[in-house]
Amino acid sequence: MGRTARALYSIRPEVLGRFNTLFKGRDRSRAVERLMERAIAEREDEVIAAARLIETDPDFEEARAISDEVDALAAETAARHLR
Repeated sequence: MGRTARALYSIRPEVLGRFNTLFKGRDRSRAVERLMERAIAEREDEVIAAARLIETDPDFEEARAISDEVDALAAETAARHLR
């Protein structure tokens, strides 16, 4: 497993009790880690899908234009300060 860190989360007692009944010892940490990895992947997929939608959907054309303006302004500002 390598290096690990301890974490403190609030979980409803009935859920924690059922979990602790079904998972013992190190299996608990492994199960929680797998659930976290799955949740992270799902969230990342949501963010990627939203970004793709913003980049391609005509309804977001105005948002893309504003983003392009902000990017150009940021690049211009950075160039001025890096001289």
